[in-house]
Amino acid sequence: MIESRTFRQMMGRFTTGVAVVLAEGDDGPVGSTVNSLTSLSLDPPLLLFCAKNVSRTAGIVMNRGLFSVNILTAAQLGISGYFAGNTALWDVGACQRHGKWLVIPETNCALFCELTCVYPGGDHTIIVGEVKDIAAPATARLPLLYHEGAYSVMRRLDPIPVG
Repeated sequence: MIESRTFRQMMGRFTTGVAVVLAEGDDGPVGSTVNSLTSLSLDPPLLLFCAKNVSRTAGIVMNRGLFSVNILTAAQLGISGYFAGNTALWDVGACQRHGKWLVIPETNCALFCELTCVYPGGDHTIIVGEVKDIAAPATARLPLLYHEGAYSVMRRLDPIPVG
């Protein structure tokens, strides 16, 4: 039997980017910091993220049917911390509107989604959305990364010589 702690520790060795799933609750923006995010399909454009079964954000996403996925830059560590539970790190009032969605400004990318499917996944829920619009700067900034339970930044490597 594999222990939950060991499995979590080993999966933490898989470095990921950091994003915030954002939705509009009755009292304003509601979001969750996630690193369980992946593209699912190009045609139609689908993505999925996983949320704890008790996640308030997931409940609002499933109720409202709309959410944005905001891919954070290295400079947005405080925003990640805010949506992970440390509300002293950012002002949620800085969220902006993009049509019928909410968005975090100055991210590397914002994907605007409509809910398509929800699947059970143990103690998490797998949420699939169809990407209806994308907003991104012309050039990406350094991304915020997550590795072994800690935030990190990327260091670009020299290209491997060919031939």
